[in-house]
Amino acid sequence: MIAYWALLLMPIYFALHPIKTNDSIRTLTLWIAGIFFVLIIGLRHDVGGDWDRYISIYAFHKGIELNFLNFRSGDFAYETIHWFSLNYLNGIYSTNLISAIIFISGLIRFCRIMPLPWVALFVSVHFLVIVVSMGYTRQSAAVGLLLWGLVDLIKGKNIQFYIYILIGALFHKTLLVMLPVGYLYNNEKFSIIRLISFTSIFLISAYLLLMDKIQKMFYYYIEIEFHQSGGALIRVFMSFVAALIFFIYRKKFRKRFHDEKLWFIFSVVSIILLPASYFYSTFSDRIAIYFLPLQLVILSRIPMLIESTYNRTIFILYTAIIYISALYVWLIFGTHSNKWLPYQNILF
Repeated sequence: MIAYWALLLMPIYFALHPIKTNDSIRTLTLWIAGIFFVLIIGLRHDVGGDWDRYISIYAFHKGIELNFLNFRSGDFAYETIHWFSLNYLNGIYSTNLISAIIFISGLIRFCRIMPLPWVALFVSVHFLVIVVSMGYTRQSAAVGLLLWGLVDLIKGKNIQFYIYILIGALFHKTLLVMLPVGYLYNNEKFSIIRLISFTSIFLISAYLLLMDKIQKMFYYYIEIEFHQSGGALIRVFMSFVAALIFFIYRKKFRKRFHDEKLWFIFSVVSIILLPASYFYSTFSDRIAIYFLPLQLVILSRIPMLIESTYNRTIFILYTAIIYISALYVWLIFGTHSNKWLPYQNILF
């Protein structure tokens, strides 16, 4: 459990540290923290809700020739990495380490463009770092590539965004749901007809390309709720609260930051996902993961819109208290948190 508290408390310590540093030192410190995060995530042993499942499902890769036709999940990038790890490296540990590098590099790059990068990193720890990267390895790599893409999208590099999404979909195909976000964000002449046309073409194409996989996911996640995500509601609710804060400060946000439209889209989806999580917990949870960056953005940018230094500090302290409390409750009372306890690492 100490490892989880170290991951959470280190960023908030630097966020509240009174000594100011220049950009070079702050960037270096962030990447050093990233290396620490990678070692904790990537070299874990028997930690995470899907640990046994990943080992059993992909065990057939050991000792066979590389053949994409044998890949069962269709997540070709992940299965290729895992095949090399099983046959030439040290198995699941190398796979997890590579996935952690992809995820954390995207996370640190995303946090760097925030006005309060340590606050953004702190906010990411409970849900993105501990739950997602240690529980949903394939999807965490997809999230890392999404974060790379979002940085490029914010900087106006639209093609790079779509490239990262397509590559990320090779780790977890659900990332394809983020393609319309890029379209909506860049569509200056927004219209319902264009939205319906684009969405229809996208959904039909995705269904034709991934028909079997989509039908299987729909059956397990929607029809019979075979998988249950007990923590889905709280994760979706946190994004819902971030969305409400965004709408409260939207006018100031628009004046200060040029990417307001992007986070408007994220906020609307996050609000819609809250009622959906009551009925389809796992489906909503897996989609909501891609909208978790909203929490990082809002909670690290809104303090910059608060003029009073005192009120700004109070806002950050309340944020810290809420996320520290959330991690404590999850570790002690979480339905599946026992899969993360005790924390073990092959280094010690």
